[in-house]
Amino acid sequence: MTNEQPAGFWSYTHRDDQLDDGRIVRLSERIASAFEMITGEPLEIFLDKRSIEWGDAWRARLDSALTGTTFLIPVVTPKFLKSQECRREVIKFAGHAASLGLEELLLPIHYVNVPQLTQETDGQPADEVVELISKRQWVDWRELRLEDEDSPVYRQAVHKLALKIADVLEAAPPATPVVPPQQGWTAEEPPGFIEVMAEAEAALPAWLNIVEKFASVITLIGMESSWAGEEMTKSDDQGGGFSGRMDVAEQLAGRLAEPAEQVEALGSQYWSTLASIDPGIIGFIRHAGESDLTPEDRQVARDFFKEIKQLAAVTKDTTSQLQGFSDSIGGAARGSSRLRPQFRTIQAAVQKVIDSQTVLDEWNRMIEETDLGDDDQPQVPSGGDAAGQPLRSTTAH
Repeated sequence: MTNEQPAGFWSYTHRDDQLDDGRIVRLSERIASAFEMITGEPLEIFLDKRSIEWGDAWRARLDSALTGTTFLIPVVTPKFLKSQECRREVIKFAGHAASLGLEELLLPIHYVNVPQLTQETDGQPADEVVELISKRQWVDWRELRLEDEDSPVYRQAVHKLALKIADVLEAAPPATPVVPPQQGWTAEEPPGFIEVMAEAEAALPAWLNIVEKFASVITLIGMESSWAGEEMTKSDDQGGGFSGRMDVAEQLAGRLAEPAEQVEALGSQYWSTLASIDPGIIGFIRHAGESDLTPEDRQVARDFFKEIKQLAAVTKDTTSQLQGFSDSIGGAARGSSRLRPQFRTIQAAVQKVIDSQTVLDEWNRMIEETDLGDDDQPQVPSGGDAAGQPLRSTTAH
């Protein structure tokens, strides 16, 4: 273990802790005490995400390359996965850890049963945050949380978890920045900074194209939903009652089958593309901020960073509206069992785009804090692409 004091970020929802009579917070305290008893070193655990201390410490330790002594413990429950803040924390930490070859510093606790995490999905759409968590060796606390906190079983489990944390920190390798493999280059001739940036830059139009297609399909889904609402109103006026509404819901389910498949494929493609390159981009941004680049490399980085910032800005408006859309169809799904499968699929796809925005926003934050000096070329006008043309909005209506 390094000489730097270990620090853990306890990611949980305050409501879960309230519902469990404060046991989640007390668990963190017991683990910290057991860790110090085992190792002789104090373990600092940051708990309150609403405090300035949480945000400052999180950012400072992430941006200082984690140092192998910073870890995240998500306390996973159904409510945790519904929390956008908790989802963002897992996504950001996973990206930074992977960029340094330190994936094992994400240490989930499965606190209340989440069927997708144990593959009891029963047809549920895939959840990308669950997939990130499932790739780690999570600790099963589902039965232990019901034990008396002073019982031998509970105390032994706390001891084992503290010992596991100590072992993980002891075995954590030095931070090793990850560069994603590139086709066409060999170990003897690895890609240079310019080549890697150029390849990543070429991917940006493809990402924007996916968002545009996604927005178009979402618009179609909204139109179909509006059609169903009008048809139900007509049925009610004609005395069709709930039987008439069921007929309309049946028709809507059929009309949504293809758009739901399309939006699922687009959402998965968008997330998987961003997630796969996330560690490399984080590493490149960090490299640009910490290295003495040549003028040519510095300009390549500036041009690429402009593209990233534009993409993040364009998709942010779309993402905001998609959140509202997801909430609205979630309410509609409760009214008809026939529509639930399609609406669950659509919601899962929308969530992938929302989670992808977390990746883009984190890139943007790091870029904002990276000083590359003055431009060596004329500035691109605000809101335009590298050719000076405005980017087309993809806002879904």
